[in-house]
Amino acid sequence: MQLLLFLLMAFTFMSSVGAIIFGVFTKLTGFLPAQLAGIHPGSPAALIKATIVVQGVQNMFVYMLPALTFAYLAHPEPAAYLGLRKPGKSIQILLAVLLMTGAMPMLIMIENWMGLINFGKDIKAAQAANDNVFKAFLQMNSFVDFLRVFVVVAIIPAIGEELFFRGVLMRFARKRSRTMVFPIMFTAVVFSYSHANIYGYLSIFLAGVLLAVIYNLTGSIWCSIAGHLFFNGTQITLHYLGGTDGAVKTFLDNNTVPYSIVAAGALLFGASLYLLIRYRTPLPPNWSDDFTPDELSRLPGSNTGNLF
Repeated sequence: MQLLLFLLMAFTFMSSVGAIIFGVFTKLTGFLPAQLAGIHPGSPAALIKATIVVQGVQNMFVYMLPALTFAYLAHPEPAAYLGLRKPGKSIQILLAVLLMTGAMPMLIMIENWMGLINFGKDIKAAQAANDNVFKAFLQMNSFVDFLRVFVVVAIIPAIGEELFFRGVLMRFARKRSRTMVFPIMFTAVVFSYSHANIYGYLSIFLAGVLLAVIYNLTGSIWCSIAGHLFFNGTQITLHYLGGTDGAVKTFLDNNTVPYSIVAAGALLFGASLYLLIRYRTPLPPNWSDDFTPDELSRLPGSNTGNLF
């Protein structure tokens, strides 16, 4: 029942943002909502900037706000419910970032390999449209443009998606599983599917697995947020630097990752994972319970103020 209510809440927020966009977008920008989905690098700069802002608002309404609202209504300690607790050891945030950094070259290579597969004309066209939107976002001609894209593509998704998938959905999945295998795999599948990136499904799925593992090993969703943010933010930063640095631009234009970088990334990944396991402060066995005994002891006489 709680899961159903959460999904209904998410659907309500998603419907609300759709109504807001259709209601005020044209009045504020002069563009039609239908033009949002068809942007490409040659689209008017004003339309691209408006689409970036809409993307950020949508992500907040679809992921961040439902997770925060549900946690506030469902639990006496919303932050603890979502895993927003201090890492058990300060080095864990650094290790989470290094883990995702090491995994990045291989994940990019896997996505490139997937791009060589012919899934059919329709899927290829859908992927091309998706790529055009991203390429349009990456046309950053000033530092202000960079900040706008960084906030929308890196910061907002890192927070919102981690709270939604690892903070709430993984908790629900853990209730139906004796181990963490199913929750990790399930949330990674849903996480990958939600991105609607056909050729990136496998890479995004593996990234989702790593982010869930980070949360499980550290007990703090701040660590998975840091890894997610750094992963997305690095790619945005490289494209921005490519606008003024010829070497970086050449590297990005080649659309391939040298095996030497993949090998170096694998070493960094292995070392970071080893240290993360060694310094782990994992989620406790009862972390997915509605209330821990300690939380129950601190509730008012009846569960007044809690929706569930």
